[in-house]
Amino acid sequence: MATLTVAMMMTTAMHAESTDSLSTDSTKWYNQTQQLDEVVVKSSMPKTRAKGDAMRTTVAGSILEKSGSANDALSRIPSLKAERDGGVEVLGRGAAEVYINGRKMLDASELSRLRSDQIQYVDVVQNPGARYAASTKAVVRIKLKKTQGEGFSFQESADALYQYGHTLTNNLDVNYRTGGLDVTASFWAGRYGHSKSLQEDHMLYYVGPDLCEGWTKQDTKQVWKGLSPQLQINYMLDDNHSFGAFYKYDRHPSGEMNSCFDTDIFENGTYTERSESRIWQKDSFHKHIFNAYYNGKVGHINVDFNVDGLFDNTKTPGNTKETMTPMNGTTVGAVRTIESNTNSSNNFWASKLILSYPIWNGNFSVGGEYSHNHRTDAYSFMATDEVPVKATDTEINETSAAAFAEYGRAFGRVFAQIGLRYEHLKNDYFNFGIREDEVCRNYGDWFPTAVISAPVGKVQLSLSYRRDIQRPNYSNLTSSTIYLNRYAYQSGNPYLRPTYTHSLVLNAAYQWMTFTVNYARVKDSETMSSEPYPGSADPLVCLVRPINSREDYNQLSLSLSAAPTININKASWHPAWYAYAVFQNYKSLCADGSITTLNRPYLTLVWQNTLVLPKGFRVNANMQWACKGDYNNYRVLAQRFNTSLGVQRDFNLRTLGTFTADLRCSDVFNTDKTDVLIYGARELTAFNPARRTFSLNLTWKFNEARSKYRGSGAGEKQKARM
Repeated sequence: MATLTVAMMMTTAMHAESTDSLSTDSTKWYNQTQQLDEVVVKSSMPKTRAKGDAMRTTVAGSILEKSGSANDALSRIPSLKAERDGGVEVLGRGAAEVYINGRKMLDASELSRLRSDQIQYVDVVQNPGARYAASTKAVVRIKLKKTQGEGFSFQESADALYQYGHTLTNNLDVNYRTGGLDVTASFWAGRYGHSKSLQEDHMLYYVGPDLCEGWTKQDTKQVWKGLSPQLQINYMLDDNHSFGAFYKYDRHPSGEMNSCFDTDIFENGTYTERSESRIWQKDSFHKHIFNAYYNGKVGHINVDFNVDGLFDNTKTPGNTKETMTPMNGTTVGAVRTIESNTNSSNNFWASKLILSYPIWNGNFSVGGEYSHNHRTDAYSFMATDEVPVKATDTEINETSAAAFAEYGRAFGRVFAQIGLRYEHLKNDYFNFGIREDEVCRNYGDWFPTAVISAPVGKVQLSLSYRRDIQRPNYSNLTSSTIYLNRYAYQSGNPYLRPTYTHSLVLNAAYQWMTFTVNYARVKDSETMSSEPYPGSADPLVCLVRPINSREDYNQLSLSLSAAPTININKASWHPAWYAYAVFQNYKSLCADGSITTLNRPYLTLVWQNTLVLPKGFRVNANMQWACKGDYNNYRVLAQRFNTSLGVQRDFNLRTLGTFTADLRCSDVFNTDKTDVLIYGARELTAFNPARRTFSLNLTWKFNEARSKYRGSGAGEKQKARM
């Protein structure tokens, strides 16, 4: 990565997508109707309800079924935020693991291949049980509809996006079913190039009594091409035994990033010098993903066994040309050129076994998980001028082992489950073949979990507790330092510690309304920091890297959603209102050496509207507003507002299947901007302007079938860290 992306990280952390509790339970309906001339207001939408360890929303038979993609449906479920790239977040908890028919989603693009009308229901688990890795913040389980029949079927989907440029992608799924055999082959190909990163930064810090300021403008454009074939085979021997395998190959044969990075430096208000950098970077990578599973029943014991492999390699050559001009009358500046090359690879294997046995009117589960990864990172460079950067050649051998026990049962209408998980991690770190003992890790932890759920009258309640861990991504542990320009370098931090969280979540659902309270106690939170470059004689030079927070802190989030249905003659209106608020007491260092407490509440309000019209038309109009406030060591300085519009049309092609066209415009008024202040020894204010995005999706489905694949995956959180 050769650009400063802290503001974009803030955008990801803070951007609360619109959510909708158009959640349904097809077995329970509430009919309370009021006649108002030609308008009928009905609270007859099936509700989100507590189901075991999860809050379940039924998609089939509701307006969610017509959302479009699976991402669109998920983003309209209470507490969920689904990004276009396939990332799914549970608000208040963080990134979620996604399971489709019991199989762990191996690649974020899988969601973009799935349509909302294929989904039966969605379970949202905000505090997962002991069977899930301790680093799993939340789980989303998607159950697809059962499809009868055999033979061939296919789905063809094409997408186009336009913002600053264009993106074109195409995906073809072909399925064959006969008897117990189910084979699915897919091929995805595309060109990505619609987005651009425009960012303005203001760095403020002190060098002794002198106030220094750096004003930077970035303009980054990235274009890449990729392809991804995949094959999955499932065979159901009988109702008690099934096995299968999954293989996926990702390849980006070409990718290019070009960036302009211009900085003006002021000392005590006096303009001293200017730096103009032109950064070029090329990248190519390939990745192999493999999963094999057995799911069955031996006597009274249920068996779930998975083996996973992931192997990838990334090459990133780059070039930076920088011109530095002092503001002392000099007209010709000095030129510095940096040629760099970064290579990284992973060789990862994992296995997982879960055994479940019915006992004492409940279910007792035990299991274990083992993974090993060999990762290499090499960074080399050539510079026409001396720079405080060193070449690195690091190697990480990491082994993780886990065991758990979990018991759950129903006491009448009350469900309770408790679990305990132990995880041990051993990490050996080498640089140029020399082991660095102070960076190596060897530690184990216990992680308890508990959940209880029950209906109280017509209100569905669920209370859960979990202690979890968030280990740093491998890229954040590297000691490689990347040259941005004369004033800024970016690196990882091999001394970064894991983040531990105690989480307590209360959920309540009543008909078409939901309410969630989430309390968290966070230790060693990871955040980005800008600080003086260690060992540099030039006080203007800074290092941007991840660090741990100074103190533990508390965070409380509240969310409320409501989504009735209003019928108007032959049309129906499905509005949804959603509010999300975050409170915290995060302490952070300021540039002047003082300590400040970031405790301003952060509030997001969403109003979604779907109007279902005759002849297969649907119209969407959604609005979102976010106020100023605090989140971790970020202070949001400006309000945000986003309006999006869309229209969809379904076509029945009779014997040729169905065809759907979906046209949308996001951020119609260019108001979804980001303006944040990131506290630290050097305070950074980052601003990102907004620009509307147009998208078009065309989907053709013929003799559609659903895969029976049941693999659940092993070592998923370790793979995600890559």
